[in-house]
Amino acid sequence: MRIRTGRLVPFALALLVVIAPACIFDTRDGAPPADDSGDIVVLDSPEKVFVAIERSLTNQKDANYERATSENFVFSPTPDDSLDQNFEGTQVYANWTKTVELNVLELLLSDAQTTQVTFEVGAPIINKTTFVRFPVDYTLRVVSVSSPGDTVDYKGLAEFDVRRENGIWRMTFWNETSTVEGASTWGFLKGILRLRLNP
Repeated sequence: MRIRTGRLVPFALALLVVIAPACIFDTRDGAPPADDSGDIVVLDSPEKVFVAIERSLTNQKDANYERATSENFVFSPTPDDSLDQNFEGTQVYANWTKTVELNVLELLLSDAQTTQVTFEVGAPIINKTTFVRFPVDYTLRVVSVSSPGDTVDYKGLAEFDVRRENGIWRMTFWNETSTVEGASTWGFLKGILRLRLNP
């Protein structure tokens, strides 16, 4: 079979002229979508757990708090809070898991116009390669959505256990140890919020 190249050459040149302008510019990947979860904290040291919790409360978003909380998380209130008359006849602090903690946090954030927590983290009580226990004084400031003029400070002293899990530091145990005179603890607020979730 014989191919006539005479007619193909002009056609090929014309085709290149049409296609060439489309190839002048290099293509590039589009910009990644903006992260709306709010300044993700890298949990590469024990202290970053507190930074993550602070960031979540300031941003009113639970992403950092969720990432900084272990699947094995447990919360324990002060004896005074557990015996408070508001909780009499209830098991409000029983079986406190990560799921409970995040549900309570979600309700707190939905009730508040703004929230802000300050942690004063002391020198570790226990300091091991994959486990640290910190004594912490905290203040949680909550400004209500329904009454923006209402600002409540919750204060307390607690011990936080932080463990390294698969290379990431997470909070495993929040143990409220004592109250601050004239203020309710964050643990008390947690109990009140959980009662609303599980009346």
